[in-house]
Amino acid sequence: MASILGANGQPILQEIASIERDINRVFYGRTLTNTDDTLISRGGGKGLKIYDELKRDAHAGAVLAKRKLAVTSRPWKVDPASDKRVDKRAAELVQQALEHLRFNHLCKRLLEATLKGFAVSEVLWELRSGMVLPARVVARDARRFVFSMEGALHLRTPSNMVEGEPMPDRKFIVHRRGADDDSPYGTGIGGMLFWPVFFKRNTITFWLTFADKFGSPTALGKYPNGANPPEQAKLLAALSAIAQDAGVIVPEGMTIELLEASRSGTVDTYEKLVRYMDEQMSKAVLGETMSTTAAATGLGSNQAGVQNEVRLEVAQDDADELCETLNDTLVRWIVEFNMPGAGLPRVCRDFSEPEDLVRRATRDKTLHDMGWEPSEDYILETYGEGWTRKAPAEPQDDPAAALLAAAGTNTAADPADAAEDPQFAEGKPLQQARGFNAARQQALVDGADALAGQWRTLMGRRVEDLMSMLDETGDLVQFRERMAQLVDAEPDPKAVDAIARATFAGHVVGRGKAPAKRSIAERLAALVRRRQG
Repeated sequence: MASILGANGQPILQEIASIERDINRVFYGRTLTNTDDTLISRGGGKGLKIYDELKRDAHAGAVLAKRKLAVTSRPWKVDPASDKRVDKRAAELVQQALEHLRFNHLCKRLLEATLKGFAVSEVLWELRSGMVLPARVVARDARRFVFSMEGALHLRTPSNMVEGEPMPDRKFIVHRRGADDDSPYGTGIGGMLFWPVFFKRNTITFWLTFADKFGSPTALGKYPNGANPPEQAKLLAALSAIAQDAGVIVPEGMTIELLEASRSGTVDTYEKLVRYMDEQMSKAVLGETMSTTAAATGLGSNQAGVQNEVRLEVAQDDADELCETLNDTLVRWIVEFNMPGAGLPRVCRDFSEPEDLVRRATRDKTLHDMGWEPSEDYILETYGEGWTRKAPAEPQDDPAAALLAAAGTNTAADPADAAEDPQFAEGKPLQQARGFNAARQQALVDGADALAGQWRTLMGRRVEDLMSMLDETGDLVQFRERMAQLVDAEPDPKAVDAIARATFAGHVVGRGKAPAKRSIAERLAALVRRRQG
C-alpha cells in the first residue's frame, strides 16, 4: 500500500494533481477556461448564450421550468444549529432575512446552474435595524465572470476582458452544478440538451419545406420561342399570382401547367422525429418522459409512478445542492456579520411525501381480516378526526330461512284465517287465491333481498381473487387467460350451499298451494328438513 507520508515522515498536505498542472486545459495567463465541449465547438462568440437560446424551444423551456418548480414548490425552513437560545435567535434572523429577499425567486435564478454549470448572484447589503442584512440579491450574467487558477471569481470588465478583476469576499454567491475535477465552471445539462434541440429545429425546417412542396402543386409556365424579356416577365408575374388569386391571365401562345410532386415513405416521419427529440429533452432534464409525454403502458405496470419517483429524486438532489450553497454563503455571512459565535443554522426544503392512505387502508383491512382490531387512537392518528365506531351489524339470516320467515309471517292472506263475509260468499275462493299469490310473491322478493345482502360473504373471496389477478397481470390478454382459469376453479362450498338452499326454497314457495291447516313456514321448514335429511 502506498504511503501517505512524505520523506520526513509527515503527512503530505499540499495538493498534487491541481488544476493548474492539468495537461488537458488551456490557460490564458492565470485564468481558467471552460472545458465544455459543446461551448467550444458550437458556442463561437456567443459562449453561454447558446444555452439561453435553448429555452426558446417550447418543450425544452417547459421541462427546464418544470425542474426548477419541482424545487421551489417545496416548502422551505431554517433549522437552528442546536436548542441553545442564541442558535434559535440566529435561525429566526436568517428566516426573516430570506423572507425579505423573495427567497424562491433567488433560488430560481441560482438554479440556472443546472443548465449552464454555474450561476452568479450579487448580494446588495444594507444596514437595517442595526444589523447588516441583504437588501437584494441580483442575478448576474454568467458570461461576465471567469475564474482564476485558484478558483477565485473574477469579473470581466472593459479594461480587463481576459483575466478580469478579482471580486471581494461575502459579496457574490456562486452556485455550481456537476463540476468535474473541481472545475469552478461546473458541468450543466446544456451540452446534453443542445443536440436534441438542434436536431429538432432542423427537422421542423425540413418538415415545413415538405409541407410547402407537397401541400400545393408547382406552377410551370411555358413561353414560345422568340418571346422577349417583357413577355417572359408577364408570364413570371402570372405564375406568382397563382398562389394568391383564383384566376390569372397570360399572353396568347403561353401555357401554364401544375406539377404534382411525387413522394415516397410515410408523411408522419418528421412528426415522429420531432416527438423523439422531445422525449430526449425530457430524459436529459427530468430523467424520465412520462410526466410530460403520454405513453401507453401495460395494465398494472405502474411505470408512471416509478418515473415520477425518478423526477422527484432529481428535484431533491437539486434542492440539496442549492441549500448547501446557500448555507455555505448567504446564511453563513448573515450570522457572521450580526451574531458571531452563534451556531450556523441550515436552510432546507421539505420533500417528505404524504402517506398513501389508500395503500394504508388496504393494509389495515388485510390485518383486520387476519383477526387484528385497530385501536381508536390509531384510527384518529392515521385518518384524522370525524370518525366514530360503527355499531355491529346484525347477523344475516340464511336466504332459505328468510324465505320461510317471509312466507310464514305474511298470514293475512292465509285462506284458513280469512274472515268470512256473507255479502261476498260466492267470491271468497278467488279472493283467497289472490291473497295467497301475493304472499308468495312477497316471500320471493324478501328472500332475494336477503340473498343479495350476503354478496360479500358469498362472492367476496372471488372478487378479491379478480382484483389481485388484475394487479398481477401486465395486460388484458393475460387477464382474460387468468379469468378462464378462474372460471374452471372449484367454487366456495359455502356459497354453493347457500345459493342451492335459497333456490330450493324459492321453488317450493313458487309452486306451493294454499295451506289447509299448517302455515306456509311450517310446510317449507318440513320440506327443507326432508331435503337435508
